[in-house]
Amino acid sequence: MLIHKGNFLKRKSAGLLLAAALAGLAGPLPAAPRAAHASAATARAPEAVAAEFYGWYLETLDADQDPLSDRYERLNTYVAKPLVEQLFKRLQATGAGRTAGDYFLQSARIRGAWLRGRVQAVTLRRQANAADVLVTLDGDGDAKHELVLAMVLDNGTWKIRQVNRAALDLPESSPGRSII
Repeated sequence: MLIHKGNFLKRKSAGLLLAAALAGLAGPLPAAPRAAHASAATARAPEAVAAEFYGWYLETLDADQDPLSDRYERLNTYVAKPLVEQLFKRLQATGAGRTAGDYFLQSARIRGAWLRGRVQAVTLRRQANAADVLVTLDGDGDAKHELVLAMVLDNGTWKIRQVNRAALDLPESSPGRSII
């Protein structure tokens, strides 16, 4: 009977140790999702990433370097992988010297005022893992240039998925169109 009682105590103490271990593990588990949520909440804002990208991009162009080939690793920190792949295909199709224009500037030529001007960015819409950002390259006078970026949250970092030239607001009626 004593041996049986000893085994009982061993089983009971093992059970208590297991319960204590499980209780100890259960404590930190709820904290882990909060930490993951906190890191997503502390991700840099999409407009900050967009402004930083265009500042870097214009500096790279001003230094007579190609961001796609000369600074590939840095470009990948700002641009979503599918867009980088699309740009490489476009480059191969048109040839190195004959491009239809700069994709990130949405322009056939690069104005010097953009290289020396300010870059401003503002988030127009943000939902979960997607955002639309308006980027203004503020050059001298008529050199102001606006772009709309579609951005995606990729592993806690906002990346550019698509770039379009900002549409201009046209008046309701134009001189070439009759009002009546």
